[in-house]
Amino acid sequence: MKIGFIDVTATVSFGGVQTAVWQLAAALTDLGHEVHVIGGNGDIRPDLGGRDVRVHTFGFRSRERFPNFGSRFRRLAERYSLARNAKQTVAAFELDWVVLTKPFDFFWPLLMPKGSKTRFAFMSGGTDFFRGDRKLARRIDAWMACSHFNAWQLQHHYKRFPQVIYNGVDVEHFRPLAGEAKRAELGIGADEFVLAFAGRLVGWKGLRVAIDALAQLADVKARLLLIGGGDALAELQAQAQRLGVAEQVLFVPAQPHAALPSWYAAADAGVFPSIGDEAFGITIAEAMACGLPVIASHIGGIPEVVGNEGSCGVLVSPGDAAAIAAAVRTLLAQPDRGRAIGECARERIATQYTWTQSAQRLLAALEQAGKPAGARA
Repeated sequence: MKIGFIDVTATVSFGGVQTAVWQLAAALTDLGHEVHVIGGNGDIRPDLGGRDVRVHTFGFRSRERFPNFGSRFRRLAERYSLARNAKQTVAAFELDWVVLTKPFDFFWPLLMPKGSKTRFAFMSGGTDFFRGDRKLARRIDAWMACSHFNAWQLQHHYKRFPQVIYNGVDVEHFRPLAGEAKRAELGIGADEFVLAFAGRLVGWKGLRVAIDALAQLADVKARLLLIGGGDALAELQAQAQRLGVAEQVLFVPAQPHAALPSWYAAADAGVFPSIGDEAFGITIAEAMACGLPVIASHIGGIPEVVGNEGSCGVLVSPGDAAAIAAAVRTLLAQPDRGRAIGECARERIATQYTWTQSAQRLLAALEQAGKPAGARA
């Protein structure tokens, strides 16, 4: 098949959606399909190992340049500005399927010429709903969600139950590495227990709860490694200072996605204390692939990543700092400080959440949607 991904941000910024677009493009190419990535003018091109993924960029007007009638209006306007420049080229490709990653792109089927054979699929990673999106959604032919929790969100809003394809992890790249050199570089002793988080430092990620938990571990040699930037940085730094744990919290600027395994290698466990619904949690899966047991909130799609069995990590109630501190003590009480749990975490991701598996699920969803209504299972 000829498959296109349209996302204005794919070629201009980093993030979970962008990672999914590029990794699925690579995996689908390996499976023998012709894949196009359509994005905004930008120079982001991940290393695809020489794969023949066709990349097309077009001019667009960034959201900050539109009147501030709300973030959703700005994002919709930004994407439509790209579509105005790209629509003729996309139509000429005569793609079998176009995969959209945000509801803000639901207008695309209306831009295709009469008689176009191109069908449109929505690959969801969240809930960016907006007024009027249900009407536009009627022209979407295939629906995919990144978790069963996300599938329920879409069904509740659009009354269309999607296929669950899950996100993936490049388990060859995200793998356990020796961490002694990185710990030495950071001045971390071998007897210290390090919790690591990588991602945006924003309120709903719940990182203030992790700092509260660290303050409850006064009798433990523990560190908190926060990798990333965001609006909550200054507030988190002030909190650490106020609680007397500033020396134990290491703030590291956002790192290239490819560099994260070396940072996870310096940690003993991952901590992901989200207090808002997380549709999947790709950074959690990446930390697990690196052999880390994880302490994560029992919210949204996170339990589907970590599992409810306790064999790959510990799920805690959102906002419960005491539960995070107790989870650290539980890991420390084990002879291997939780390394066996980390090995199970790695195995879970490597066997269930690879990008090849995700691509195969995507193809199955497209094939199912492409059948006549009476032939669908």
